[in-house]
Amino acid sequence: MAVCRGLQDQENSGLLPFPGGSKIMSPFDFVFALFSLILGLAIAEALAGFAKVMKLHARARAGLGKDVRVGWLVPLLAALVILNQLQFWMTAYAVRDTLPLTYLTLLCVTLVVGAYYLFSALVFPEEPADWPDFDAYYDVHNRFILTGMLVINLAVAIIAGRYRPPMTAAQRAIGEGPVGLLVLAGVAMTMVLTFALIFVKRRWLNILLLTLMIAMILAAAVLVAVTGL
Repeated sequence: MAVCRGLQDQENSGLLPFPGGSKIMSPFDFVFALFSLILGLAIAEALAGFAKVMKLHARARAGLGKDVRVGWLVPLLAALVILNQLQFWMTAYAVRDTLPLTYLTLLCVTLVVGAYYLFSALVFPEEPADWPDFDAYYDVHNRFILTGMLVINLAVAIIAGRYRPPMTAAQRAIGEGPVGLLVLAGVAMTMVLTFALIFVKRRWLNILLLTLMIAMILAAAVLVAVTGL
């Protein structure tokens, strides 16, 4: 905690000194170095799940083992987890200059990225061959993962609203117009759909809602990139 206070005392300069006197690091860089490593491992863990399934199918086609039914639920949930992780990274980057560097900040960031790593580790079976039908695996783990992501998204939205840096005049004009309202509506709808998925049991409806959420996140990303919001 003393280290965090020491770093925070130097924020007035906007940059933190390295040994030797050069000033090239911001306070956010220290936090980013911590969570980017864990977040990168989390994304890699989810991608490794896709690789395991592809290898299992290859072994089955070669007659070296039994094949499994993957279906759509687990891959869609894995894609949603990865997109959520990328959204968190972008939000953290957006508030890098306004979020205070404290021990509590480090603790909260570690909890969030640690939870994302846990979700990534759980989204695919550890041993795919032990689950002949991945839909059954989804039924066991989806509520824990979705509930965790919903809690994180709500907390991150609150923090982002509190520490969001001032917008430029052009960004404010866009944000107060139809585009901004559409983005906000999309964020709210995504959270509503996540909440609904926690309780929905019909698999076809889970597929539909997961697909809709992924499409909305991608559409919002394109809209923000095009408009510069």
